[in-house]
Amino acid sequence: MKTYNGVRGFTLVELLIAVGIMALIGTAGSLLLNSSLNNQAVIEQRQQNLERLALALTIFRHDIEQLTPRIPRDSQGDVMPANIIAAQVGEDSELEFVHAGRRVLPGRGLGSKLERVRYVKEDEALIRYSAGVADPASNTHWQRQVLLTDVSQFVVELYDGERWSTFWPPSTQINASQPKALRMLTAVGVWDDIRLNVLLPEAIQ
Repeated sequence: MKTYNGVRGFTLVELLIAVGIMALIGTAGSLLLNSSLNNQAVIEQRQQNLERLALALTIFRHDIEQLTPRIPRDSQGDVMPANIIAAQVGEDSELEFVHAGRRVLPGRGLGSKLERVRYVKEDEALIRYSAGVADPASNTHWQRQVLLTDVSQFVVELYDGERWSTFWPPSTQINASQPKALRMLTAVGVWDDIRLNVLLPEAIQ
């Protein structure tokens, strides 16, 4: 401080120091605000991904829980070996079956309440294919729905009462039409160990 005619004032150096401190505070505040906004965006994105994951698991569970005892036919009309077919393709699974409870919208005419569905992993995505008939023909149109993205694993295991297998029907029980339970293992984004266990209808007595 210097005194001029009894009035105390700041020197140029003191003013420069004060301006520098204010600039540092402003920069720190701006960085903190940007960090908070980025964190908020990450949290919102993760929340959306979690909600999408929960919806996909719910759809999968509902499909499995409404599994019908009916043995489906392939596109050539031949009877398939079981009412649920599972295979291991590479490190991932493919699953196909018929379930009941398909919604038939009013005004659409007569329609089947049975639906043929197929779950596969394609290009790091979990895909649900569906056809509005139990036994699709070669010209049947399949709806394609992307349930999840950033999927690094999709494995389905089926329980025959003694052991788990990624194939159905198992090689030891060629005539087994339906397993007792199903377990789905998947890894999606930051969630790398998701497990869903479902008792199949015949197992709930």
